[in-house]
Amino acid sequence: MENIRLKKRQAGRSMALALLTCAFGSLIVAFALNQVLKPAGFSPGGVAGLATLVHKVSGNRIPIGAGQLVMNIPLFFWGYRTLGRSFIFRSVMGTLMSSIMVDSLSFTAKYWVLKTDPVLAAVWGGVLLGIGYGIIFRAGATTGGTDIAARMLQKKMNYLTLGQLLLFFNIIFLVVVGLVNRSVNAALYTGISVFISSKVVDQVEGGVNYAKEVLLVSDKSAEIGADIISELGRGATIIQGRGAYTGREHPVLWVVVYNRQLPKLREIAARHDPTVFIAIKDVREARGLTKTGRF
Repeated sequence: MENIRLKKRQAGRSMALALLTCAFGSLIVAFALNQVLKPAGFSPGGVAGLATLVHKVSGNRIPIGAGQLVMNIPLFFWGYRTLGRSFIFRSVMGTLMSSIMVDSLSFTAKYWVLKTDPVLAAVWGGVLLGIGYGIIFRAGATTGGTDIAARMLQKKMNYLTLGQLLLFFNIIFLVVVGLVNRSVNAALYTGISVFISSKVVDQVEGGVNYAKEVLLVSDKSAEIGADIISELGRGATIIQGRGAYTGREHPVLWVVVYNRQLPKLREIAARHDPTVFIAIKDVREARGLTKTGRF
């Protein structure tokens, strides 16, 4: 009984920390949109960018955050059965938090916005946006949008990576930006911001490289590996090892994951074994088979 209460308290503290972290990241996202990107006429990528365009076309009558939330609702329903309740819950949490922050703090643009060269606005808007989203992802939340669409499509088109599908969506988005603004420059500046934000997200969330090699030493390696396969869609290999000091055999789990999947991997490992030993290394390139057919 005491263990159950302890686990509940730990889960409560973990959720409270995740909410606070998500709120902080959302605050930075709101600042990037309201003070930097929107005044310069630029948009972020994905659904948030589409919501920004709708806000502009509607004559500022449709709030960006509300538009982002409405556009994500069908994606949440679409991905619920396939991606699972946990992923959709985290997506809803991140989307709600960022949407509320963006709209509730939009009034601050009346008092101060960044007035600078368009290139600097695109660069620093992308940096701030990447920091904000990276913190949100680090908390184990997501902001839904094209991430859900790409994950769903990858299950049917497993010859394409998630990164390739997200790049495809961003290219389409830049074309839309150019058409709405009737300006090639607007699309190019937005492209700079989207590219920089995607790189900063990776650095903030999981490191500077594309993927991570993870070694886990635990007697629960089989259970951890099964959940990694089912929840992250990554392959896993169990290697038999022997402790040099104790001489006791330990199963060692070897897996390569995307940077953004590290928080979820840690959560899965701790769920089965709070004392699990984890070692993480940078991977410069990762190719080959996964549960879905390709890394």
